[in-house]
Amino acid sequence: ANGPRVNAAGGKVLADFMLSPEVQQVIKTFGVDKYGQPLFVPIAGKKDEDF
Repeated sequence: ANGPRVNAAGGKVLADFMLSPEVQQVIKTFGVDKYGQPLFVPIAGKKDEDF
């Protein structure tokens, strides 16, 4: 991490949280109730060629 104000440990915790299966499921279904389709696509664990 560069700079004295970078919170590398906090960033790792946030990244791990966002990539967790539970949050990826929320991302996958977000917006479906209101718009009939998801607004975001979960990409954790996927490779570039999967898109």
